[in-house]
Amino acid sequence: MVGAGVSGIAAALALHRAGRTVEILERADRIGGRLGFADLNGGEVLLGGKNIGRNYSRLRAMLDSLGGTGYEPFGINTSRLVAGRLVSLDSDNRAETLHGILRMCDWRDLGTLDGLARKVRSADSARFLGSDLARKLGRHDDRPLSEHFGKRTTANFLRPITVRMNGTEPDEAYYGNFPTNMGMLLDKFEQPTVGLSTLLTRITAFVEIHFRTTVTRITQGDDSVVLDLADAAGRPRQARYDAVVVGTPAYAAAPLLAPLSDLLHSVRYFPATVAVVRYVHDVFAADVRAIALDGQPCSNAGSYGSETRNIVRYTFSGRYGRLTDPTETEVLDLVSDAEQQLRTHLGTARQPRTAAAVRHWPQAYCGYLPHYSDFLDTLTAAAAAFPRIALAGDYLLGTSLEACCRSGERAAAALLSVPQGALRCES
Repeated sequence: MVGAGVSGIAAALALHRAGRTVEILERADRIGGRLGFADLNGGEVLLGGKNIGRNYSRLRAMLDSLGGTGYEPFGINTSRLVAGRLVSLDSDNRAETLHGILRMCDWRDLGTLDGLARKVRSADSARFLGSDLARKLGRHDDRPLSEHFGKRTTANFLRPITVRMNGTEPDEAYYGNFPTNMGMLLDKFEQPTVGLSTLLTRITAFVEIHFRTTVTRITQGDDSVVLDLADAAGRPRQARYDAVVVGTPAYAAAPLLAPLSDLLHSVRYFPATVAVVRYVHDVFAADVRAIALDGQPCSNAGSYGSETRNIVRYTFSGRYGRLTDPTETEVLDLVSDAEQQLRTHLGTARQPRTAAAVRHWPQAYCGYLPHYSDFLDTLTAAAAAFPRIALAGDYLLGTSLEACCRSGERAAAALLSVPQGALRCES
């Protein structure tokens, strides 16, 4: 297993349950991948994905298999300025959300959005890339998403969604991929009461993990797969396995798999920078827990939890927030600018900071491609020549934690369909 993110862990657990011996090779010094576990003055925070939808059936089942957790409501709660007034969307308040959408959108787009929502609700598969719905809508991908909707809808409704979920502006996103966004928008979200790092680390009871181990090349032979590796000191070695799951983003998988490199490199990724800051007092209120911002580096600022509103997560993404190797000082200076925006919009006083954690992701978000179902078909056909190597990651079914989990389980199922012995041969 290459990679100890959600995709890799899901695949490893599925293979373990099937009686295979599994090893995970992880470049970092801890599990989680782009969940981004970090310490905030003695408490754990996530600088990547963290919320779990009620429709995340496979992810929840995986967490249950690792000992389980309770959940507390979080919901999608975001606000933005429309004609100088703060308008909120709240997944726990349908009436308010409908009223907000009516204010945000062009009237002629409401029927289209409602029809799309109904189609996504009607089939579980519609929430993921490559579905029948995605293929049908993808026929119109010669134009970006912004050209399918009016200006008000694009600016007020679509942009906060595509920037937050894919790091893309509406003129960089495509209709055929939008059902994945709609699927998340229609879900209700919760936070686990047990820390995700605590849960995911329990996989070490079933699977051996080699941290600070970098895979540099993967080659399939007649009866095994050879991995070129380097340890933390850069010392090279080789390992041979019966089969391998590459559970990484496309950009990380591309240099490892020469025959698939060009295809994998074609998938678009966009940067993001995240700062989580603790304050003495609450910054947000219960009814307004996040604000999407325009025309500035900070694209979104929101409370870390529904009840922890003195901890604020600032995301710098989208066209104005694509930073290049920022220092922590530079990021916190941008946080100061965002704090001023919050005080203006929320009418609150300045709050002293007590702690901060910062992480820059050069390739944080998967932005897919136009006509993405065609890309997936091409990739599937090319990868069929390597039956002992299976792919998993955010570029196959979608960027959500559920999609990543499902891609890992699907990769495990693909390997289990190939006759083979124990996963690990020799090292």
